[in-house]
Amino acid sequence: MMRIRFKKICWITLFCFVSAMGYAEEQEAEVLETVTVTAQKREENVQEVPISMSVFDGMDIEDKMVETLDDIAKYTPGLTIINYGAAVKYAPSIRGLYSDYSAISSVAGLFIDGVPVTNGSGFDETLLDIERIEVLKGPQGTLYGKNTEIGAVNVITKKPSNETRARITGELGEDNKRSLSATASGALIKDKLYLGVYGKHYEKDGFVKNTRTGEPVDDREHNYGKIYLRMTPTDDLEASLISSCIKYDNGGNSSGSIQGKDRAVSNDLDTFNKSSVWSSSLNINYTLNENLAFTAITAYRNFNEYLANDFDYTSGPTQFHVFADSTYETLSQELRANYEVDRFNLVSGIFLESNDTKVDKTSSKASGDTEMLEDIDADTIGIFSHLTYKITDRLSALAGLRYDKVELEYQDASQNIDGSESELSPKVGLTYDLLENVMTYVTVSKGFRCGGFNAGVPEGYPKTYDPETLYAYEVGAKGILANGKLSWDVGLYYMDITDMHVSVTDVIDDAEDVGYMTNAAEATSMGVEASLTYQITRGLNLFAGFSYNKTEFDEYNDGFTDYSGNKTTFSPKYNYTLGMTYRAEQGYYASADLSGYGDMYLDLDNEYKRPAYELVNAKIGYETEKYDIYLYAKNLFDRNYDTEGHYGAYTYYSQPREIGVSMTYRL
Repeated sequence: MMRIRFKKICWITLFCFVSAMGYAEEQEAEVLETVTVTAQKREENVQEVPISMSVFDGMDIEDKMVETLDDIAKYTPGLTIINYGAAVKYAPSIRGLYSDYSAISSVAGLFIDGVPVTNGSGFDETLLDIERIEVLKGPQGTLYGKNTEIGAVNVITKKPSNETRARITGELGEDNKRSLSATASGALIKDKLYLGVYGKHYEKDGFVKNTRTGEPVDDREHNYGKIYLRMTPTDDLEASLISSCIKYDNGGNSSGSIQGKDRAVSNDLDTFNKSSVWSSSLNINYTLNENLAFTAITAYRNFNEYLANDFDYTSGPTQFHVFADSTYETLSQELRANYEVDRFNLVSGIFLESNDTKVDKTSSKASGDTEMLEDIDADTIGIFSHLTYKITDRLSALAGLRYDKVELEYQDASQNIDGSESELSPKVGLTYDLLENVMTYVTVSKGFRCGGFNAGVPEGYPKTYDPETLYAYEVGAKGILANGKLSWDVGLYYMDITDMHVSVTDVIDDAEDVGYMTNAAEATSMGVEASLTYQITRGLNLFAGFSYNKTEFDEYNDGFTDYSGNKTTFSPKYNYTLGMTYRAEQGYYASADLSGYGDMYLDLDNEYKRPAYELVNAKIGYETEKYDIYLYAKNLFDRNYDTEGHYGAYTYYSQPREIGVSMTYRL
């Protein structure tokens, strides 16, 4: 019945879109605004960048009710954010490759106002007063370095300026959701010194019931704050200091045993997650002349993982409890020069990074407690250069090369292991302007993510694993049609993957699990991504996106099972989105969208999978110069899309419907 209902929704939505297009012929239409991005570390029109990418500005983020990066994935072809049931540990999956939350390396990098997040933990950010989010797909190692093997996400906050901006937003929703945020920015000294301050409080009751207490185990609460200090002492010099902190006061995970029913557990442990993230960045830009500019970015990030989780979900003798008080600390420095003259553009620089990971975990099982005290250090140096040359008015060539060297050290109570990795990340390509507003491109690039250490594994299990590398071949096109009202893009890719990272769990004595990372032999990934935006008429906008991916092992045999030909884990077969927004001159507002994902396997045997699912979001309201008020619904039809069977043992529960009201007041 549910699937029939969604088919009806699809047909109704399509009918509305077709009707709106017909109606648009009688209306005065607007053209789409030019979108400027910094994906290649210089300002460019997005239509001229030879990268498959999705861009969201501040208005998009508000219209689509985006609160976290998990929300942005619904509207990005080829991107999935894997939610492990926790409110802190999210991991990206792009084009069939994903990051395990326990890994120290990621398939994609997250860059928040210059602060890099390239490990498998803490792939999240509170989004307040955002200028834009850029989601880049395909290897980005030439300009972004290690652990951007298959993509990068740039989050850019609006710069404080001479314009005074201030707003307060409050939300009330189902499960006792309460959210209050405030932002304010403006000039302290006109044309010289500017300040932005941002804050948010969020809390919401959980939906997974503990049958022992009758209370939910997965309540959510956090507090977030950020300060943005910007200086422009001269026309040629700009410096920005941005600092933020988020502190969580959550319950346990929204997860249970695969045998569990009705989203209920019987925990005998008081679970919590009181993790925190502190980050700061200093960005300095100096323009020497019209051809040459310099950039320096110093960034620091500290992620403290402080939690207690019950993974046996029972009230009997202790089977599997986990306690953690670990710290992931990163300090980085990038120095970059941008040189542009006539038909030639060159971006070159050096990147230095120091990662210090201190793991402090205790696992309590039926056999006793196991304490894990480990120190993992990684020091990185990267040297890169990327150039673009306009051969003719229509034809351009690009070439880039980066050298990264990573020194690794692992230490625990009984051993000290040193390691070193070095990789070259080349990229070459051509772009050709097929028509005045249609650009085509072809690129070949290499991506990699670092190897690492397997923490706490017994003797006989691999202590280390090697880097994963791939070569990607991509052709694409993007353009503007319909007199500036329709933007579109499409890309096709094929990737050869070597030493693919695979997360494995073994069972010892039918009781204890041992999880570790290893390298599979080879895999291939291929697919297509497409999206469009159509400004039908003034205030009426249509957007759509689609991706299809096939990623499978060419060769992988662990000595017990041959997985060759099996699909890789956590890689949905497809995802799509279809939606529209309407903003009337009289202040009335309405939006609705339909998004969905295809089947996704959860284990190497391809025995467990999350079935395909669809979600509907909707929002209506009234907007004025001073205030906005909305009634909204996320997952309107309360679709269940639980992830059942991770490691053959766990279920991660999907978020239930949320209906609420939101009000914004601008001072």
